[in-house]
Amino acid sequence: MNKKNLLYLILILIGATLLRLWHLDKPEGIWNDEYLTLRIANARLFADFFTAINSNCHAPLHYLYLKLWIFIFKDTDAYLRLSSLVPGVLSIIVMFFAGLEFKKKDGSNVAVAAAFLTGISSFLIYFSQEIRIYSLLFFITSLVLLYALKIFNSPSKKNFFLYSLFSLLLVLTHTIGFVFVFLSTAALMVFAVPKKNTKDFLLFSILGVIVLALPFVPLISSILFKNGYFSQWWAPFNFSRTLFIFTDIFSPVLYDTFHVYNTFSDAFYKNGVINVGYLVFAIIPTLIGITCFVNGVLNPKKVQGYMLSVIICTVLVVLIAAMAGKIVFVTKYMIEILPLVVLLTAEGFCAFKSKAFKIAIATIFIVLNLFFFAVSKTSAVKLVREEGQRLPVATIEHLGLKKNDKIMFLYYPKEWFFRYIDFKNPDNAPYENAFGVSKYDYSYFLAKNLPHNESSYGIKEKNSLKPVFAHKENDFLDDWLDLRIFKELERGDKFFFVDLTSVSFFPMNVINDIASSKNTSSYDSAPLLYIVMSYVKGFTLEKAKKELVYGGYYNTGAWRIYVFEKA
Repeated sequence: MNKKNLLYLILILIGATLLRLWHLDKPEGIWNDEYLTLRIANARLFADFFTAINSNCHAPLHYLYLKLWIFIFKDTDAYLRLSSLVPGVLSIIVMFFAGLEFKKKDGSNVAVAAAFLTGISSFLIYFSQEIRIYSLLFFITSLVLLYALKIFNSPSKKNFFLYSLFSLLLVLTHTIGFVFVFLSTAALMVFAVPKKNTKDFLLFSILGVIVLALPFVPLISSILFKNGYFSQWWAPFNFSRTLFIFTDIFSPVLYDTFHVYNTFSDAFYKNGVINVGYLVFAIIPTLIGITCFVNGVLNPKKVQGYMLSVIICTVLVVLIAAMAGKIVFVTKYMIEILPLVVLLTAEGFCAFKSKAFKIAIATIFIVLNLFFFAVSKTSAVKLVREEGQRLPVATIEHLGLKKNDKIMFLYYPKEWFFRYIDFKNPDNAPYENAFGVSKYDYSYFLAKNLPHNESSYGIKEKNSLKPVFAHKENDFLDDWLDLRIFKELERGDKFFFVDLTSVSFFPMNVINDIASSKNTSSYDSAPLLYIVMSYVKGFTLEKAKKELVYGGYYNTGAWRIYVFEKA
C-alpha cells in the first residue's frame, strides 16, 4: 500500500468516525431491543447469562463482547453506543484490504472505493450508533470475506484456518449466520479451492467450524427452534416490501429499518401525492448503486461468481423463510451479504472507462447522501428510536410530577424506565410505586388461574381469554385498579397512564366484537399481545374517565401519556 492510498484511508476513517460520533448520545435514550441486549450482557456469568440468551433470539458472542466492554468502560448510553461504533470504523479498514485482495495486481482504486462506500453508508452508520449485534456482525462478515478472497489468491492452511475462525465467530454472533457460512463455504469449494488443496480446506474450514461450534449447537438450536419465536406476526410478508432492501443499502433513506411503509409504492406515491424527496434521495442513489453493482458482476471471473452466488442464494433462503412466515424479510437480517455487495459495487464503479461519467455519478451520489445526512430529520444519526424510554420520563417530568401522584406503564416493565430517573428528587417517588402491565407477565391482570409467563401462552390459552375480551366488564381488573391506583389518590393528585401506541391500537369495541364473533378468523389472526394491551388500555382509560377529571394526552415518539386528576 503506497502513501497516497494510506492517506485516502486515513481521511476516510476520520470522516466516517465523525459521521458516527454525530448525535451519538440519543435524547430518547435506549429502546426495547437495545435494553434487551443490555439486560443480557449484564446477566451474571454463568448462572443467568446463557439462560437469558436462550430467552432471546441471538447467539452469544455480541453479549459477551458487550459484557467485556461494560467491564472496561462505563455503561452510560454514549459509552454503550461506542461499543458499536468501534467495529463500525474497523470494518472500513477491513473492507479496504478486501479491495486490495480482490484485485491483487491493481486493487488500490477498488480498495479506496470500498472503504469510502462503507464509511458513508447510512445503513452502517445507523447500526454503528445502536447497541445491537449488527455493527459487530458486519465487521466479522467483512473478515470472512477478506479471508475468502485470500483463499482465492493463496489457498494456504493459514488462510483456511482464519477463514474458519471468523466463520465460527459469525455463527456465534447471528443465529441465522450459519446460512451465510454454509453458502460461502460451498461457493469457495466450487470457485476457489484447487483440487490439490481440497483436503486442507475440508479439514481447516468445514470440519474446523463444525468442531468448534459443537459446544454451542444446543444453545443455538434452542433459540432457533423454540416454539413461536421465529414468526413475523409483527411484520407480515409482502413482495413489495422486499424492494426496500435496495434503498436501505444504497441510499441514505432507511425506511426498511423503521417499517415506515407497508408497500414500496406507498413510499413515493400515496393518496395521489408524489414524494419527490424519496425519488431524489432514495431512488437516484439506489439506481447509481445498482448500476455500479451490475457493472461489477459483468466481468466473468471466478471471484465475482463466488460473491454473486453467495448473495443470490442468501437472499433466496431468507426470502423463502419469510414467505413461510418464519422470519421477517428486512435488510438488517441479511447484513452478511453487505460486504460482498459493497465490494462488487466498488469494483463496478472503478470498472467504468469514462472518467467523466465516474466523476458525474460519484458527485451526485456523494452530494445526495451527505446533504440528506446533514439536513434531514430522518437521517441515520437523527432517526428517533420512538420507543426510547427516556421520552415518557421527560414528558411526565415536564407535566409536573408530584410526590403522591400515580403512574401506570403499559407494555414494558417499570424498571426499564428507571435508568433515566433521578431518585434523589423526592418528586420522583411515584416511579418507585408505579404499576404496569408488562408484555412479559400480564395474565393476572385479566383473570385468575392463568399462566403468569407470557411464553406459556399458546392457542389454548389464547382461546381461554376470549370470554374476557368479549365483555367490557372485568371485576378482576377493576378491583386491581381500585386497590392500587384510584382509592390511593387524594384531591389534587394526578394519574399518568403511559401507553405505547404501536401495540395498543385496537378500540375497545373492536376487541369486544372480534372476541364475541362466531367467525373466529379475526381473533385467531390478531396477535394476543396486541389484544391484551389494547384491552387493558381501553378498560383503564374508561374507568379513569369515570373516576377522575381527564386532562388530555401528550404524544412523544411512540408513547402517549394520558393525564387525569382527582377532583
